[in-house]
Amino acid sequence: MTIHIWIYCTTHRPSPTDDVSIMSVMYLALSAFLIAVVLGSKRGALSDAAKRRLDVVAGACMAAAALLLALPLASEAVGTALGAALGGIGVGWAYMRWGEFYSELDIHYATPLIFLTMALGSVGKTIVDFLPAAPATAVLACLPLITFAAMRRSLATVPDAPQPARYYNERTIGSLWRLVAGIAVYSLTVGIIQSLFLEAEPSPYFASVLVHHGGEVLLSLALFVWVVGLKRGLSFSRTWRLVLLLVATALIFAPYLEEVFGSYLFALIRIAQTFLILFLFLALADIARHSTYRPITVFAAGWVAYSLPFALGKMAGDALQTWGHDASMIMSLIVWVLVIATLFFLDESSAGNHLVFTELNDGGDEDTPAKRMGAMQQTLDEPGAADTLALRCAAMTEAYALTPRESEILELLARGRSKAYIADAFFISENTVRGHVKRLYAKLDVHSKQELVDQVEAVEI
Repeated sequence: MTIHIWIYCTTHRPSPTDDVSIMSVMYLALSAFLIAVVLGSKRGALSDAAKRRLDVVAGACMAAAALLLALPLASEAVGTALGAALGGIGVGWAYMRWGEFYSELDIHYATPLIFLTMALGSVGKTIVDFLPAAPATAVLACLPLITFAAMRRSLATVPDAPQPARYYNERTIGSLWRLVAGIAVYSLTVGIIQSLFLEAEPSPYFASVLVHHGGEVLLSLALFVWVVGLKRGLSFSRTWRLVLLLVATALIFAPYLEEVFGSYLFALIRIAQTFLILFLFLALADIARHSTYRPITVFAAGWVAYSLPFALGKMAGDALQTWGHDASMIMSLIVWVLVIATLFFLDESSAGNHLVFTELNDGGDEDTPAKRMGAMQQTLDEPGAADTLALRCAAMTEAYALTPRESEILELLARGRSKAYIADAFFISENTVRGHVKRLYAKLDVHSKQELVDQVEAVEI
């Protein structure tokens, strides 16, 4: 809740200078920090002591940012840019640390919790928005301390949860590329919208703020009732269509109703953006929980897919403001891009996309897609590198310069697995498997599965 309040109120308060975009700099710094975390994660996991030290540094960065953005240095541009950069680094670490906590929660517990967080955060944003500058700055400077103190307490008292199936790994993580691409497209367009249509202070201010944050509260409470009261699940693709509906409604009708409902219609976009952020956070928590990768790595990689395109979109929107633009044409183009992204990226045809939130929808069933996928991946990951067949396949991989995917398929075919089984194991289509098998046959100069098995068995080790 405190991060939700901090980043919104920090980036949406009036800037002390027109020379620096607080939002662009903060999200660029956030993205650079996340990329550095992903690259650094290859060296190994951080110790708990190192994480606690980084908590202190990140909290200090966020507190300093709140002060610098309200009380800039003699050179306003320098103070604003420094404050925005420090804030991006601090909030990036805060997101990942809370991501660790959420990734340890059962999805049935995490989902209502995140919606309550959204509701309470929106109430908090309303209060800070209505405060005078000095008290608001004091609140924003103190929130990072509360953020990390609450995070440590939460991590120390994680509720017990069933052992999750680990079905996202090096073999299957590529199946999420369409989800990542869809998020990036949405984020890029939202960044453009932010610059072109949401930068100006809404008018009338108090009424528009109440509509905006009140809409967030109502939406989050409705989703809470949906999940807890009605015991219904969530579909990743269908929920993203709600974001599309809110954004498209505002962009389509704003040119015709701007004089009467302009600010209120654009509040729909602000609601959609908030919902997008919280929904993405929940999705990353679910992916991290069922992944063999460290949660911090998953959150850093997933969040940069949102933050970097958003920063680039914001910069593109600023450029359009400078060069002049046809607002109606851009609105129509953005709606078209969002529809295309929904149709081609954010559907359920990809097994990777389909498995997000699947445990929330299983109704307590013993046999679910997630459990079946998890059991399959566990079987494939069982130690077997020393058996004769695996050694023969490894020798053929080296002799014929097979790719890692071709090597895995070779071994599964040699073990008698079907193309359908291999497709399920790698979260890919059977047509894709057939393409790999065709190239594998060509490299080995065989024409059937039996010839392939015979060649594997003939290898001397």
